[in-house]
This record gives sequence, C-alpha cells and structure tokens, in this order.
Amino acid sequence: MNRIYNFKIFKQGHLIGFRGIIVILMTSCLLSYGQDKEIDQNHPTTEDMVSKIQTDIDPEFMYEYQQTKFVPPEGKTLLIMGQTVEDISEYRAHFKGQPTPGGWSAYWGIPEFSGVRKAHKNETGASQDHQMLVEDFPNTVIQSAMWMVGKWEVAKNAGKGQYDDVIIKYSNWAKAAKRPIYLRIGYEFDGVHNELEPEAYVKAYKHIVNLMRAEGVDNVAFVWHSYAAKPYKDYPLSAWYPGDDYVDWVAISVFGHAYGGTDFGPYCDDVLAFAKAHHKPVMIAESSPIQGIDKNSNAVWDQWFVNFLSFTYQKNIKAISFITTNWSKASIDGISEWKDSRLNNNAQVAKAWFKETNKARYLKQSPKLFKDLGYLKP
Repeated sequence: MNRIYNFKIFKQGHLIGFRGIIVILMTSCLLSYGQDKEIDQNHPTTEDMVSKIQTDIDPEFMYEYQQTKFVPPEGKTLLIMGQTVEDISEYRAHFKGQPTPGGWSAYWGIPEFSGVRKAHKNETGASQDHQMLVEDFPNTVIQSAMWMVGKWEVAKNAGKGQYDDVIIKYSNWAKAAKRPIYLRIGYEFDGVHNELEPEAYVKAYKHIVNLMRAEGVDNVAFVWHSYAAKPYKDYPLSAWYPGDDYVDWVAISVFGHAYGGTDFGPYCDDVLAFAKAHHKPVMIAESSPIQGIDKNSNAVWDQWFVNFLSFTYQKNIKAISFITTNWSKASIDGISEWKDSRLNNNAQVAKAWFKETNKARYLKQSPKLFKDLGYLKP
C-alpha cells in the first residue's frame, strides 16, 4: 500500500533545521515499516511458511530396520501422491512445472481383479488404473491398497482361499510391472469402519503373502497399515499383527490427527512404538487436511501442514503419501463432513508445499530411484 505524506517543512518563513528533516523522515519510515510488516503477516512469503517446519529428528526414532525392503537411505523420505486417476490427472495439469513424485497410490479390492490391469470406474465416478501408472510414469513406485474388510465375510473368504485366482492374477501383473510395489493388505485394518476381526485378518493376510511368494513375487513390500485411531472393539494392536516375517513396513493414516500440533495422540504413539519394537520403517500411507484447503486463506498451512511435515521429520517417517482430492465429492460413508483438500485450490499453500518437498530429502521420480530403494530391476 502506498501512502503519500504531505509534510510542511517551513516555520516562520524559514526552512526547519536539518535535524527536523531527519526526524520527519524517520517517522515516515517507521509508519511505512509498520504497515509493510502488517502486510507481510497477512501475506507471508513461501520461505516464511516453510521455515515454520521443525526439521529435527528425534533420536528415539532412528533405529535399525530388519526384515524389510525398499527403504530409502538415511535422511531420505519417499514422496507419493494420489489417489484416483482423476486426482492424479488434475494434479499433473495444474503443476506441470513441478517434479513428478517418487510414486503414486492406487486402490483395488480383493474380491475381483478390477482397476489393476485396466481402468475401473466405481459408482462415484472415480477411477483406478494401476497399469496406467506403470505406463505413464517410469522410474516411480506404486503404493497399492488392497481393500479387504470384515463385512460380508470378505476377510474370512480370503483366508479360505476363495479369491486365490484374483491374487494369482495380481501377482502376475506385479511381476510384470518391474518396479517396487508397496502393498497395503486390508488397509486400516483396525479402523472401526472396516469391522475386521483380528483372527480373520491375520489368517487372510498370511494366506495372501504366502500365495504371492509361492508365485515368485519379489518386488512387493508388504505394508501393515493401522488407522492410528481408536481401534475396532478396542482390540490391542498386537492382535492384528501377522508377524515379522510377513510385514516389511508399518503404516499409519494422518487426517484429523495433525490439526492439534505434532502430538498425534496415544493410538498413533502405540503404532510408532510397535514399529520400533519390531524394527520396521514407518510410512504415512494416507494423509490429507480433511477440513479443506481454502482458496482465500493460507490458514491451513499453519493449522495442518506445518504439524504434518514437522511430524515426518521428528518421527523419521520413511515414506509419505499425500491425497489431493475433493472429499466432498467422494461419496464415502462416514466422511460426509470432509472438505475439498486439493493442492491446486490455493497457490500460496501449493508453493510452500513444493518449496518443502522439492528438497533433496524427498525421493521423487529419477533414474536413480530404484537403486536408492535397493531394488535391482531384472
């Protein structure tokens, strides 16, 4: 804002002294500085926004990993984006000049082989297509979410081998993809919404892993993904654990967790402690500011993004998957109050996001990516 000050510097027909002019000029500068400072507070620079992220790593979460695969090197975090064909296409269209993330997320359900080898659109109009991600994005990974719930006896049927033909088809596709795949079997297994009994879940999980291994799949890391919230029927976390031989990664979801600071609550703490006790790396497999990214306000940056990104540093999170989507159009039971969380809603928030994630810390699409993850392409 420009201000024009009209000072009278004459007194009794004479110019006032040099000292008086200096005082006037200093007063003008102070007024101008105060207003500029107010403007900066209302419109912070990208550097100011990113500087709020706490980048110290808690030594407690720097431990040796065992019985795992495709883990980024020390000081690195794998960056994944998602979660539908439409979301990914819109993201790419808005941010053409930005680097491609290190991976993309996609979904499918164990009862049928849909959305993997070719596109599948569900009743809400959202599409999944694993093969498109393979063909369109070389030198990237796939984070593949296998829907498997307790309702309709889906998990029980999986444990009995009813869907073995689907698992074999998926195994053949995975081998042909020739890239690291992070498979979340029955993602958010302890979420109330999934109604998974631990015994049925563990039996199904082990059966799926054993079958895929028998099919010669070696480019898939098996991810054990907790909702990191109050568990179904208050079962202990350990009740769902299939064992160290069957789990490569431990994962959590981060949605409303990040609005209250960097303490994501006791259930999240339990998962992180469990991962450490079993020497597994931790992935944030799903994350999004569910209260929305407003077009006219940067408030979400301080309210959610700063906490989320600070948490990833502090807890030494080895992979993050961010969902840029309009939740209000998702038509998913139980989340009707979730809002539009697309990055392209707010240019300043997006700039800050890319300012942070374009750092070398975050692994993105690269001819070196597979080597960095310890995957030797056949």
